[in-house]
This record gives sequence, C-alpha cells and structure tokens, in this order.
Amino acid sequence: MRWSTYQRRGYLLGQRRAIGMLGIALLLGSLARASFSQTPSVYAIKDARIVTVTGPVIPKGTVVFRDGIITAVGENVPIPPEARVIDGSGLVVYPGLFDTQTDLGLPSASQVPGPRPAAAPAPPAQAQAQQQPPIPHTQPEWLAARHLQLGGQRFENARVAGITTALVIPPRGIFIGRSALINTAGETSQRAVVKSPVALHIGFTPTGGGLGGRFPGSLMGVFAHIRQTLLDAQHYGQHWEAYRRNPRGLERPEYNESLEALQPVVRGELPVIFHVNSESEIRRAIRLAEEFNLKFILSGALEAYKAVDVLRQKRVPLLVSVNFPERPRDADPEADEPLRVLRLRAEAPENAARLHQAGVKFAFHSGGLSNPRDYIRNVARAVRAGLPEEVALRALTIHAAEILGVAEQLGSIEVGKIANLLVTDGNLFEERTRIRYLFIDGRQIELRPPEPERPSASSAPSVSVTGTWNLTVESPQGVVAVAADLQQEGETISGTVTSPFGQSTISSGSVSGGEVRFTLSVEIQGTPMAVTFVGRVVGDRMSGTVTVEGMGSFPFSGTRPRISSGGQAL
Repeated sequence: MRWSTYQRRGYLLGQRRAIGMLGIALLLGSLARASFSQTPSVYAIKDARIVTVTGPVIPKGTVVFRDGIITAVGENVPIPPEARVIDGSGLVVYPGLFDTQTDLGLPSASQVPGPRPAAAPAPPAQAQAQQQPPIPHTQPEWLAARHLQLGGQRFENARVAGITTALVIPPRGIFIGRSALINTAGETSQRAVVKSPVALHIGFTPTGGGLGGRFPGSLMGVFAHIRQTLLDAQHYGQHWEAYRRNPRGLERPEYNESLEALQPVVRGELPVIFHVNSESEIRRAIRLAEEFNLKFILSGALEAYKAVDVLRQKRVPLLVSVNFPERPRDADPEADEPLRVLRLRAEAPENAARLHQAGVKFAFHSGGLSNPRDYIRNVARAVRAGLPEEVALRALTIHAAEILGVAEQLGSIEVGKIANLLVTDGNLFEERTRIRYLFIDGRQIELRPPEPERPSASSAPSVSVTGTWNLTVESPQGVVAVAADLQQEGETISGTVTSPFGQSTISSGSVSGGEVRFTLSVEIQGTPMAVTFVGRVVGDRMSGTVTVEGMGSFPFSGTRPRISSGGQAL
C-alpha cells in the first residue's frame, strides 16, 4: 500500500506527538521522584541523651546521619548547615529494636504454598518411603524475601512499638523455609530487605494426630523425618558432586528443589534456626545439629534456663521468646491446672535473667504476640524479674545483630551504620514512655496515633450460639476438624468440644454482642494446654482465632447446621 505525502506527514506528526507525550510522562515521573527525594537526606539530633549500646552513654550529644548512614556521634559534633535539626533536649536516642522472629509481611499459614513431592536419589530401602505423600510444610526451598509485602496496620503497629528490624518467617512447620531480615519500612519490599536468606528454619511440631494419623504424628517421628531429610540431602549432594567431577558415562542425577536448597545447610554455610521450647527439644536439637555438623541457633527457648549447662558449654546463641504463657482472661478461677503449667507460667519471665547469669548469649523476639507493644512490656517484665536493663537493651539491639550476622550494619549507634533510630521521651522500659521520632534507613517515619477504641460490642444485640458447630482450624499442618456443642444461658457459654485430641469440657465461656469466647484444656503430646476460641457469630456462621497456649494462634471458621422439624440437618 502506497501512502500519499499527506498520509506520511500525518503519520510522522503522530509519532512526534507520541514521543512528546512519552517525554512528558518521563519528565513527570522524574519530577515525582525528585519531589519524593526532597525529603531531607541529612538530619542532626542534638542535645539528646544518646544510648549507643556498644559504647558509653552520651549524656548530652548529637548524632548526624546522611543518606541513611550515621556520619557522626558525640558531644561536640559539628552540624552540617543543610541538616534538618531536631532538638533532643530531654529526649533519649536508642538504636532501632529487633524482633528476631515474626511473620510480619508474609502470607498466613493457610496461604503458604505446600511442599513439592520429594524426588531425590536414594538407596532402594528408601525408595518406598519417597513414594509416600509429601510431609506437610517440608519446604526448605521457600524463601521469605519472595513473598514479602510491606504496608498495612501490622507494620504501623510494629513501628509504633520501636521495632525497626525484623526476622520474618512463617511460625509453624518442620522444614519451614528460609528467613529474611527486613527493615519495617521501605520504598519497596526489595529495598526493605537487609539480608536474605538469613537461615533455614526447622520446627518440631508433629503434623499427625488429628490429620488421620499422618506421619510424623509425634516428636520422635519429627526428629526421624528431619534426620532422614538431612541424610537424603547429603546423599543428593554427593551424587551431584560425583557427577560434576566426571559426567561422562554417568547417569545424571534428578534435580530436587528441596534437597538443593539444603545443600548450603549440610555444608555448614547457611545456619539452621531450630524452633524449640522445652528442655528436651533444646537438648535433642543440639545433638541433632552436632550429628550433622550444622551451624545453628535456637529460637523460642522458653525453658532454656533448664538447659544452661549444655547451652553455656556449647556456646549456643539463642533467640528467646517473650511470649510468656498466660492464664486465659476468662478462665475459671476455681479450675485446677497442672503443676507443670503453673511452674512454667511463673518461671518464664525469669528465663532471660538466668541465661545472663549463666553467661549465655541471647536476643529477644515477640514469639507471635498479637500486640507489638506487649513485646517491650514483656521485656520489661524480664527486667523486673532480674535481668539487668542494659542487657535487655543489648538483647533487643546489638546481640540480635551479632547473632543474625549484621552487626556491621545495625544494632548500635556508631559511625558507618544504618540510621535506624528511635527517640523517646524517657526510659525505654517504662510504661509511660512514648516514642517521639522514628528513623528507618535514615528516613523519618510518621508515627500515627493509635486508633480510638471501638464501642463495646455489648451495645450490639446479643446472638444465640446454642447448637452444634462444625468448625475447621487452619493449622500450619493442615485443616483440623472440630465440633463444638455449645449451650448458652444469658451471656454464659458451656458445653464440650471434640477434636482429634479427644473431647474436652469448656471451662469458661461467654458471649457479648456478636463476639463469642470459650476456653478448654487439651492434652497435646502428654502436656495439658489451654485453648481459647475467640470469634464473631453472624447467623449460623462463626469465624475467628483459636489460641493454643505456648504454640500460637490460628484462624478458624465454621457453621451451625439448621435442624428441620424432622430432626434432619438442613
């Protein structure tokens, strides 16, 4: 087809206009970025009390940071003329705080993809085992940094509590995946990542029991599965190493993503973080790590004070949970509780002090606390239980940075480190203290005031929960079916709950407006644990969260079948 002169001119004019519009769009984009970057890149906080953590406290000093990096700290520090100056009179500057285990910014347990079937080369004796269905939540290839999503109320709540850096990983599983260390604010999720992967995480929660007896249904089965998987990883690595040395004439081994992800672990290059709580789990995890010559860290460790002998001897670093066991608020005050539960509840706040006295190095994490402010409150409880305040602060800052391998970047107020800082109007561990300023990567973060409390649900019309409810709990090991037979008298709930762990009587329960709450005791692996359901009821549907003492919280939902006049469920 031939174009006339006018057509060619029209086409060229259209192209020029398009290019012009593209240029304008690019210019506007660059102007927007320039406007964003006009946020002051140089700050100076002067005349403040500066708690450097790794050095002496500066009673009245100045800290200067430029482009996210601390450039000067001291009593007589010159302030650049272009700096935005913050008067720190009467204020205290601390390094940003770490939470060394949280699922902040990650999908919920029910949204985490399941494991792929194993396909590693193995001796004939293992072939049949490999043909079995994959073990739930055995996915060492899972990488937290790939799934991270910034933003939302949980991030704001963490920042309001002074948490600037977090080690993120799903809370439950066996071979859980590989964690990422992130700052709790950033232009993008990728910019928020400080280090990835940090470690492979391994948990000891059995996946069987209520799931039709599926292996591994006991702690012994979990350890057997972990040991066999590590042996398979070693065997897999040996096959590939031999093939790469001389591939000619050899059958190429079959690639397996899970076992490939374990290669840095079995070579001692990537540390393992074992999620443990009881004394027996701690001692068995140490023996397992030594058997495979693993570089390892222990996380959780609520009963670490019972194993200080081996922890001190082996110099095992710990990430200690401050999610202390608590008696449910609505528990029956007359109900009997096992002595072990009472003792753990009383001794848990003393755990950190005993570890410090024994010379064991540790950092803190929130252990799944739903309110980040309770994180610092519970660390303050550890201080009141005998932990020196300066040690508690180091466990929130430099010790966390050292254990996680980022002490050259974070954890203290030193020249050359990332400017993650919080400025308070008093002592960090006092309840009335408030954070006045927060900086992450040298950028000032707006701290939104807490949302006003919502009107009490008691003002809403009450609902009736009497009946049999078919509920499902979305545990990290799969869906667990629960039947709750509830009776309601006024605002009091009674009845029984039938689960894979047997039938339990509700010790206390209440309904207020549309909210229902009931507590019972369930024996798991021989240990009685308090289980509390809290949910909302709309008609014949109920949904909410179930909290298992010392194990975390999980979503649940379900329905109450309607019964016809003939007694049949509708």
